[in-house]
Amino acid sequence: MSARAFLEVLQEAAGGSSAPLTAGERKFLLSHAGMSEEDLSEQGRAAPRLELARDRFALDAAALEGALLTSEVAALLGRAEANVRRSRLSGDLYAPNPGDPAGLQFPRWQFTSAGGAVPGLRRIIPAFPDTHPLVVARFMTQPHDDLDGMSPVEWLASDGPVDPVMALVEYLGYV
Repeated sequence: MSARAFLEVLQEAAGGSSAPLTAGERKFLLSHAGMSEEDLSEQGRAAPRLELARDRFALDAAALEGALLTSEVAALLGRAEANVRRSRLSGDLYAPNPGDPAGLQFPRWQFTSAGGAVPGLRRIIPAFPDTHPLVVARFMTQPHDDLDGMSPVEWLASDGPVDPVMALVEYLGYV
C-alpha cells in the first residue's frame, strides 16, 4: 500500500470514532479552553488524531529510510538469507519491523563501510524495548563525549568495548 493510500484509509477511518460531547462539555470548552465551534465539530475533533497518525507514519518511514531488505543484507554480508534472519533473531542484526508485509528491513547504520555488521548489537538493542527505531538510530549514529566524540556505531566498529555504550544507554535512561 502506498503512503498516499494509507493516509486516505486512515482519514476515512478517523471520521466519527469519538463519542459526542455533552452540552455541558461543549459549553465548558467554548468558554474556558479557547476552542471554537469548528474545533468541536466531528472533523475538528478528528483532525488531531489524523495529524498524529500522519506524524507517526512519517517517523516510521524516516526510521527505515535507506534500510536494506533481507536479500540485500545477505548479499552485503555474503550469507544466505536464512542466516540473516537467524542473526536478527539472535540479536546480532537489528530489524525493527518483523511483521511488515514488505519483509524485514535492516537500518543501514548497523553495517560498516567494509561491509560487515557492527559488533555488540546483541547486548545493546535489547536495552531499547519499545523504543521507536528512529530514536535507536539517532542514539547509535550521534557522537557522544563519553565515547571520545564517536558515535556508538563508530566506537563499536573500531573495536571499542560494548560496556561504555551500555553505560551510556543506562545513563540516558533507555533501559
